[in-house]
Amino acid sequence: MDSTGFERRVAIAARLMTFVAVLASTIGAGLMIIIGLKETLLAIRLQVAADGDALPAGDATAIHLVTALDRFLMGVVLLYFAYGIYLLFVRPERSSVEMGIPRWLHVEGIDQLKQTLAEVIIVILFVLFLRVALETFIAQGPDMSWSEMLKLLTLPVSIFLLAAALKLAELHPKPRTAARPPGLDGGQGGSAPPSPGGQSRSPESQ
Repeated sequence: MDSTGFERRVAIAARLMTFVAVLASTIGAGLMIIIGLKETLLAIRLQVAADGDALPAGDATAIHLVTALDRFLMGVVLLYFAYGIYLLFVRPERSSVEMGIPRWLHVEGIDQLKQTLAEVIIVILFVLFLRVALETFIAQGPDMSWSEMLKLLTLPVSIFLLAAALKLAELHPKPRTAARPPGLDGGQGGSAPPSPGGQSRSPESQ
């Protein structure tokens, strides 16, 4: 049995398995965008009709729009993840020019993918806190107990800790250094190094 061929087939199968994650993330991104669109339509309906909600039309509209923003951001995260996995594992040989995308969207390594995902997730948590704060203040007003305020502050404290952890971890993409072609050291143009003594000896000279 050819071990090299078997290993090659296993490697190709492992690469194709990541396509399942790409497909699932793309479907999830589409679902999040649909939910965000639904929240936007609900906000428009509440603002125009001004009925069907216990809250004032303006407050309910704001909550629905912030929820839609949260869903859209989640869809963007899933799309970027699917796109990054596709470029890193399924088609790593494709360049940004061949894919027809801007250069700044090209994922060059797993470090870049992790950094971007972590930053966008922190933004999503900020939006989530905004929605929770709006719902809490609109529903209860300024009369909040200390326990309720502490519960409300749990999310921003968690966001701050995540941002600090991201900063400490230094999730910056490592610079990719191109391999130096052989024979280009010192401008030799591919010439072989001289033999000891500065000259080569032929059999006739011996």
